[in-house]
Amino acid sequence: MSDELVELDFCCPECNCSQWQHVGDGVYACGRCDYLIGFGEDDPGYDKELLDLGTCCGCGCTGETVRNLIMLPKKAPVLGTGWGCLVCGLPSDGAVAVACDDCLALMDTQPDVIKEVIYGYASDKKRYSIAGLAEDFNHKNIPHD
Repeated sequence: MSDELVELDFCCPECNCSQWQHVGDGVYACGRCDYLIGFGEDDPGYDKELLDLGTCCGCGCTGETVRNLIMLPKKAPVLGTGWGCLVCGLPSDGAVAVACDDCLALMDTQPDVIKEVIYGYASDKKRYSIAGLAEDFNHKNIPHD
């Protein structure tokens, strides 16, 4: 670790200082307030764990391509765990599906490719049949700029 401060092309988000001290592995500390920054995988806040949303609600596959969240115009099976809208004042009661890249690409031509929705929170990785969703849920008829 070097005690020497270096001038970088960006300022600290905490104190607006542009003087940084290299502390190792691509990590720098602000020369004034010790705020840490890093670059890519060397960032102290970088989460090396892959996003795991469970199975695709369309084809049932798993893996790193299952990463697309889709808001559906139906009420979620577990209220308070879906999508909502601050503009409309809608609670987080909208159904959400997760789709792999391939199923997402098919949705324009095959809208019924999604067969399930998330049951509860996405991190729970539980699914519920989309056919079981009866109540509609959508934005209120107000301007959304």
